[in-house]
Amino acid sequence: MIEKWKEYFGLDHWTVTTEEISHDQIEYNGHKYFVGIARDFDNDSAVIYHDKPLTEECVVHELLHVVFPKPNSDETYGDYEKWITDAAENIVKNQ
Repeated sequence: MIEKWKEYFGLDHWTVTTEEISHDQIEYNGHKYFVGIARDFDNDSAVIYHDKPLTEECVVHELLHVVFPKPNSDETYGDYEKWITDAAENIVKNQ
């Protein structure tokens, strides 16, 4: 599944791996689960950390954080995250 979406986003040259983590490794701050990505732009590599099974929407969401690494100068992080979430849902739905 990751290879499919790497190709879709033109990230074929990236190495993207996943690592399941346990609940005691994360501070949840009110969230029920964790899926996040650590990106290394110097080495074109990333690790998707997760404590629940990954869905296509989760993978797309995290890869969008590689394609669009930070919010635009005129948007908050919350707006950026909402855009990433909405975009991931729409992309998966329309594929």
